[in-house]
Amino acid sequence: MSEAVKSHEPSADELAFRFVSGHRALDFAATFGDRYLAGLERLREPADLDRWLASAGIPASTPATVKDLDDARQLREVIYRLARAVLHNTRVDGADLDALNAWARTPRVAPQLDRRLRPEWASPQPIKGALALIAVEAVELLSGPERQLIRECAAAPACSLLYLDRSRGRRRRWCQMQRCGSRAKMAEYRKRRGASAEAPA
Repeated sequence: MSEAVKSHEPSADELAFRFVSGHRALDFAATFGDRYLAGLERLREPADLDRWLASAGIPASTPATVKDLDDARQLREVIYRLARAVLHNTRVDGADLDALNAWARTPRVAPQLDRRLRPEWASPQPIKGALALIAVEAVELLSGPERQLIRECAAAPACSLLYLDRSRGRRRRWCQMQRCGSRAKMAEYRKRRGASAEAPA
């Protein structure tokens, strides 16, 4: 993870969690954005981790601590580095493998039913158990057939989000067409217009 952070206060849109990758472990990796540029930390305080877990469908029954936040950030970066190694077919770091496997061995949150037959999650250590579940899902992704579908948004370096390309023909290029895709198309259109305007008559 880049040690640099944005010097200005990020906007609410910049800090908003992104759930567009098609996989919870990759969505978790997206909690640190703008990786090629200034870096954007979306998990800035323990309450942010609480919000992300709730948004990801695994709300914890106890609030996150500063230690939980540090653990979450470290696990996130391990998942990101391993996913990029798969993406580029490069050697994985042994320390990252050990870290992810250790998290995957940690007792995870278990699905339960409440009195109205609604799902809830239970664990003696709810935050740690939720992170362990994400680690298990990352192991399943990185060891399974869908690892071949891991892509990086074509808007890089403006966007560093990883996603699964489940599109027909595997032609998805953007994390979101209405976000990075439309911006790229507009930039290309302006570039063509500028080139046309500069061409001799």
